[in-house]
Amino acid sequence: MKTNSLLCLVIIGSSVIKIASAVVTSCAGSMCICDDEQLTASCRPDRGREELLFFPRLPNFVTDVMFKDYTRRHISTKDLVNLTRLRLEVLRLHSMEITNMEMGLFQSFKSLKIIDISYNPELSSDTLKEAFRNISQGFQTFNMTSSRLDTVPDMFKYLVDTNFTSLVLAYNPLYHFKADAVKGLHLKLLDLSYSEFGNLTIICPANSTPLLPTLENLQLRSTKIKTIPKNVLSCFPSLQKVNFDNTPFGFFPTFCHNYQHVTNHLETLYLANTRISGHICSKHFLCLKNLRHIKLDKNPITNFPHFCNSKGFSNVPKLYRLRLQFTSITIFHNDSLKCLPSLKSLDLKNNLLKSLPTFCRENNTSYTPKLKELFLQNTSITTLKGFKFGCLPNLEKLDLRYNFFRQVPSFCDRSNHSTNPLLHDLNLSNTKIKYIFNDSFLCLPSLRKLYLKNTEITRLDDNIFSSIGSLTYLEIGDSPSLTGISKYAFNISRLLTMKFTYNNFDFERKKYFPKYLFKSCANVTTLDLSGNHFSTGPTAEETLKPLTKLVTLILTNNRMDTIHEYTFRSSKALKEIRLNQNKLIGWKENVFQNLSNLQHLNMADNKIAVFNKTSVPTNILNNLKTLNLAYNPFDCGCDLIWFKKWSLQTNVTLLLFPNKYSCQTPASVLRQPITSLQLTKDDCTEKHPWIVYIAAASAGSFLIVLTFTVITVQLPTIKNYIYYFRLKRIGYVKLINEQDFRYDAYVVYCEADEKWVIRTLVPKLESEGLQLCIPDREFRVGADRCGEIESAFQESKKILVALSNNFAKNEWCLWQDHLVEERLRQRGNSSVVFILYKNISSKNMISSLHRTMKHQSIITWHEGGAREKMFWKVVILAVKSPLGEPPMSVLNG
Repeated sequence: MKTNSLLCLVIIGSSVIKIASAVVTSCAGSMCICDDEQLTASCRPDRGREELLFFPRLPNFVTDVMFKDYTRRHISTKDLVNLTRLRLEVLRLHSMEITNMEMGLFQSFKSLKIIDISYNPELSSDTLKEAFRNISQGFQTFNMTSSRLDTVPDMFKYLVDTNFTSLVLAYNPLYHFKADAVKGLHLKLLDLSYSEFGNLTIICPANSTPLLPTLENLQLRSTKIKTIPKNVLSCFPSLQKVNFDNTPFGFFPTFCHNYQHVTNHLETLYLANTRISGHICSKHFLCLKNLRHIKLDKNPITNFPHFCNSKGFSNVPKLYRLRLQFTSITIFHNDSLKCLPSLKSLDLKNNLLKSLPTFCRENNTSYTPKLKELFLQNTSITTLKGFKFGCLPNLEKLDLRYNFFRQVPSFCDRSNHSTNPLLHDLNLSNTKIKYIFNDSFLCLPSLRKLYLKNTEITRLDDNIFSSIGSLTYLEIGDSPSLTGISKYAFNISRLLTMKFTYNNFDFERKKYFPKYLFKSCANVTTLDLSGNHFSTGPTAEETLKPLTKLVTLILTNNRMDTIHEYTFRSSKALKEIRLNQNKLIGWKENVFQNLSNLQHLNMADNKIAVFNKTSVPTNILNNLKTLNLAYNPFDCGCDLIWFKKWSLQTNVTLLLFPNKYSCQTPASVLRQPITSLQLTKDDCTEKHPWIVYIAAASAGSFLIVLTFTVITVQLPTIKNYIYYFRLKRIGYVKLINEQDFRYDAYVVYCEADEKWVIRTLVPKLESEGLQLCIPDREFRVGADRCGEIESAFQESKKILVALSNNFAKNEWCLWQDHLVEERLRQRGNSSVVFILYKNISSKNMISSLHRTMKHQSIITWHEGGAREKMFWKVVILAVKSPLGEPPMSVLNG
């Protein structure tokens, strides 16, 4: 069996079951999470540690099961009856405080191949030895990581006649590890890493028959070994891979000695952080003719290793991967690479290089003609001017991240032909590149992936990527200095994936052309715009309209409070939309109506209080494979009854349901799961919608009551009308020069009233062309909030205040109210527009609010009919009207 295949079977430490979101469901009465695609079950308590009272019955498809963080000290064959019904191949019992196992515990598992009993420090080797009695012959791998094993004398004697080939005992003391522990076994993998094991002669005795003749992979990371036996290669004649990382030898271990002609199969040698210093000479590799991969990271090596023999030929003719990260190499000689004819990957990350390696001989032929990967990340390169990556005709991947050069390197020779015609992956992220020109990426005929994260680019000009005809993946991210994008900047016809992430790019205010932004890259199927400020206005649809083949759209963390109703109108091929980590409160019901192919919708971590049957059309909602609404502040009232019922009946996988779907309001059910909602439709049906009045005693008294009621109820509406006609009639004398304000109005409101402000007030005013400043939407993330508010006041022509009882109770709102009063004193009554969203109770009517209600004109909110129409007319006119100071007596007369 090949080494890679062996490693696939071994599970080191605390393994994690991969969850394929489209097929994950709760099982075993919600004790476990089952995945019918991966055939796995993962069982662990919701929180803390719990006693495992029984091993549950699991779906028949499960072949791989893990129990973790439960307490079950004693396990018998009877306890595992429900698991023996399965064709179980992998059994993991992690961190369960097991102390006792019944003899022959695993004998009923006929298909069992892997047992992982890691993190059970009280379990003894003798107990385990007896548990292995009569185990299936097909058993292959045992893992007991971090379990305080000291000695394992004959722990595996019942496994001698099985297919047992992989033993992992990492993170155990193993002070008294003896040869008897592995005698007679046909191991191919032995892992004793992170232990006190310090004498390799225990399993590699001198002048005797090899104890482990079939061993291919020996893992001895972070052990106490100081030397290796001279006969190590003859001791393990099948050895292909050995890992000594973090074992402090202090020198390069000698494998050859007088055994340089011994046939060996060693292909992979890891010696990272082993304190090797100085020079590594060619004699160290005399007998390693089959070596293919060597790792020498984190050693104070001062010179590039010497691989040539006395005749000038290579001692490692098959070496194809060389890793030298975090070394002390600073200078390369002209012939440093001359004896590496098969090298395919050279990793020099995280070094302080004063010179770059030379890949060309004097006659311009290559030292490393097969090199495909070159990693120069964080090597302190300050300039690449004049440097060509010549003599690398097969180079496919080049990583230049975290360096200081300011220009895109050239890949053209003197005849303008490509020096690297096969290069398909180029990473220029985290560099000082500031400008990209039309000829920056010439001579890259095969480039498919380009990374430009965290650069100093300020703008993207027309056609800067158009010379890369094969480009299919482009990533531009973490570049807040980017201020503008030209019409044809993304003229890349073959592009399939575009990641334009965390640039803090404001798609409503920064300079770009929505209609043309993606017009020349219409084949894009994946678009990631996370970490920007995507438009919630009409430009959203205009921006996405050319992308008719778009399958995945990611708009995470875009400060969106709503979604423009036509945003996805042209994106009918969409299968996945991610809108998580925004500030969404709601949207119009036709937003998702064209998305008949939608399968995955993520709206987690927003401000969604209610999700009902109009939020997403029923036919589209029920066609989803996954829906994520976790971490939203649900209002567990009558409006949520439908969603609770649907969530318990649907075949759609609700990710993180029900644990992360909890009530925010009302206070009586705060933090309770929405599944605990007890309301029914009957509870929410008004039993007596009309109050039957007894006829008035006399017509006169009835008229008096009626007249008084009408005047009382309609007084705010009457005031709205008076306010409107006076605004239309009054001629203002401008007392303040109206400079070019950034916003027409800054909106002051209480967070408890956010739903009405964001879903009703803001869309209506912005549809009239008004530019509003909304705190959560416009303020910079992480900035001082007080400073942001004061700046917003200065940049806004008017202040729009939404008064309510919630406003009167909120200290933060009242602090802003003091700023409003100062604004009134400095700029006059016309600089502030007051709206009464909900009446304020007398107990919350502090002096400043009382002054406002008494001396300022207040526009009162009414929903529906002519009164609402008048409300909008007054508000819009008040915000649009010029700054001035009409006599107070006129407005409040």
